[in-house]
Amino acid sequence: MDISIGIVGHGHRAYLETLFSSLFNTDIQRSYEVIFVENNVHDGSTALVKEAYPRVRLICNQHSYSFAENNNIAFAASSGKYFLMLNPDKEVQKGAIGAMAAFLDSTPQSGACGPKLLFPDGSLQHSCRRFPTLKSFLLRRTPLRFLQPAQYRDKKHLMVGSNHKTISQVDWLLGACIMVRRELYERLGGLDERYEMYCEDIDFCRRLQKIGRNVYYVPHAVVVHHHLAETDKTFFTRKTRKHFKSMLRYVVNHGIKMG
Repeated sequence: MDISIGIVGHGHRAYLETLFSSLFNTDIQRSYEVIFVENNVHDGSTALVKEAYPRVRLICNQHSYSFAENNNIAFAASSGKYFLMLNPDKEVQKGAIGAMAAFLDSTPQSGACGPKLLFPDGSLQHSCRRFPTLKSFLLRRTPLRFLQPAQYRDKKHLMVGSNHKTISQVDWLLGACIMVRRELYERLGGLDERYEMYCEDIDFCRRLQKIGRNVYYVPHAVVVHHHLAETDKTFFTRKTRKHFKSMLRYVVNHGIKMG
């Protein structure tokens, strides 16, 4: 098996038909399997997958688990040379998955890669990023963000000035869609399950680089992302508290630069 695609459903029933239609019509041209982990939500996803997509391997959790735990569950059930973490709110464009696998084939020093993500209106989502600094965290995740105009606030962290048309080595990629070499996922023990929500992807990419493997942005692979960006819109919610907690764990594990 060349590619294992792990998808975690947590109340994402409305997105699944778009996702699976794009996956099975994208002409991957590699051997692949699709593993869907239903995270004990009971929103109709299980019935849909069973009835409409029998080729998808279905795992139904009896308890709810974190994003990291669920991806590790999907990985444990997989057998592919490459493991693709793919969130359900995606539309995979033709050739995207094969392009990422081909890049890993041809780039021995690579540990992981990810595609160009677009919003549904076709605009760019800045999915390749620099590691967080204290300054970027405060300006993005606290009310201090209102002290600086948006066009300046995120520019460095989101690599706004970078060329998003060419392959480039980056610090980290959004875990919404990232392909990893199987042996490296195993070597690192998968995503760190101590992160309840958020920062698992930053931590994983940081650990990859600590063992000498690089992370790459592959823009000729294109995926549409119906991104909700809930923690970008409000402060002091349950999810923003989890974001703070995860960032604290990241800082304890890896440290953080001032700016």
